[in-house]
Amino acid sequence: MKRRMGAACHTGLGGGGASLMTGESSKNKKFDKLINECSKDCYETFFKNTVLDDEGVDAGYDEFWDEVRIGIEPSYQFESLKMITINHNKDYSAFTTGKSFSDWGTGIRKTEKRYKDYKSNCKFVRFIDKWHPILYGKNKTR
Repeated sequence: MKRRMGAACHTGLGGGGASLMTGESSKNKKFDKLINECSKDCYETFFKNTVLDDEGVDAGYDEFWDEVRIGIEPSYQFESLKMITINHNKDYSAFTTGKSFSDWGTGIRKTEKRYKDYKSNCKFVRFIDKWHPILYGKNKTR
């Protein structure tokens, strides 16, 4: 899982706010491999050749919410947030967008739209329909 913000955090340039995409491992190598494959597909589908193209995305697993989070979060003021969340309950999967309004990207005004709020044939729904069964289907790797 690529950590775009790693350099800023280690040099002391980053803020003290909590990360939305922590880069946490699921502690299962097979599931982490699937998350990496999913994040590569997410980059190709949503970020490549856009303003937010930074040659990679952050990805991680949130054990508390049992969800995979993939995207780009702000490191500095006025940067954009774009995050895809694939929750174990497909209806809670979401597309979150926003913009940082405070120093170091700590305050984010965001909008979240859930899976069930989208039309059935949009890019986001197709992405979730493809990856949800792979990550959380009958043949779970977790």
